[in-house]
Amino acid sequence: MDESGTGSQPGRIACTAVGLLGLVVLIASAGALVAPPASAQYSMLGDIPPRFEWRSRVETHFRNEFASRSDGGDEFDAWRVGVVGEIGGPINESILIGFRAGYRHTSYEFNLENAPPPAYGTTTLPHDPWNPLNTVDLLPSTTVLVGSRVSVVAAVPIRWAGEAGARRNGFTAGISGLVRWQVNDALSIGAGIGVTSQLEDDAETFPVISLRWRISENFEFATEGSWLQGGNAILFWGPNDAIRLSLSAGYERIRYRLDDHGTLPDRDGIGEVTTVPIEVGLRLQIFEEAFLDVRAGLGVAGRLRIETDNGRKLYDRQYDPAPRLGVSLTIPFGLPDARSTSDR
Repeated sequence: MDESGTGSQPGRIACTAVGLLGLVVLIASAGALVAPPASAQYSMLGDIPPRFEWRSRVETHFRNEFASRSDGGDEFDAWRVGVVGEIGGPINESILIGFRAGYRHTSYEFNLENAPPPAYGTTTLPHDPWNPLNTVDLLPSTTVLVGSRVSVVAAVPIRWAGEAGARRNGFTAGISGLVRWQVNDALSIGAGIGVTSQLEDDAETFPVISLRWRISENFEFATEGSWLQGGNAILFWGPNDAIRLSLSAGYERIRYRLDDHGTLPDRDGIGEVTTVPIEVGLRLQIFEEAFLDVRAGLGVAGRLRIETDNGRKLYDRQYDPAPRLGVSLTIPFGLPDARSTSDR
């Protein structure tokens, strides 16, 4: 990329980047509004180039989703807190391995005062139908370098997601692969495919994409997310890496195994929540590769669904745009690269 040419057209750069983000917002919103949850599936990944040193990092995050009302008049709000750890490095000159593990705790507060659908076979629903929800993710991965510009990544995402006290199976697992191309120093793109099982549903096959584009010294466009589902496209802007503003949009979907203490039809059933998050944020660089992120926005095109233990729909309603506020902290660990140390 011609840095001098890029720097001389900041207006065109900004329009291009915002246009790309707008396209992602449009695709994500259309998928959530028009298509069934399974067919709207995709995965975005953060684009992290191979590193020839063993490194690790830890991320903690908190998010609050404020009260929202469904199209049937029911109300709910939620908060979640989680931690993710990751380690990876080379085992020889062309193969790197990695492992990622995470835990998330989510709490929903419901006010379901309206009559439930006939599928429930009752005239009342519990005031708080879900206990706290727990999600555990494990992800071993391998990266194989093919020349100096291309790498092939394979991963095996494993997840357990269920209501506290759930005794039935809450596991899903799959396999995914991605080919990453480092086009030049400013642009890296990746595309692949994933296959994963679903709770009380058929296995899904979906596209996996990653992108990092340093448009100019002030603008960067990238993807972020996990191998399992959803993710964000995000545009960063700032005078330097120490402080940057962001604008992001994406898609979120999670399916949980419910416990056996609810209303009879949904015992051991499935709960599912989907939404399209649109957020603005501020990223502060504490030191190299250590960041504090604060983001606020709306979860739009949201839908809450409850199924029986064999996947039959009991409750499926859209809800109003829900305000949200989140904070995350990423801290890296690892020894300095021996080569860079000797250079100094």
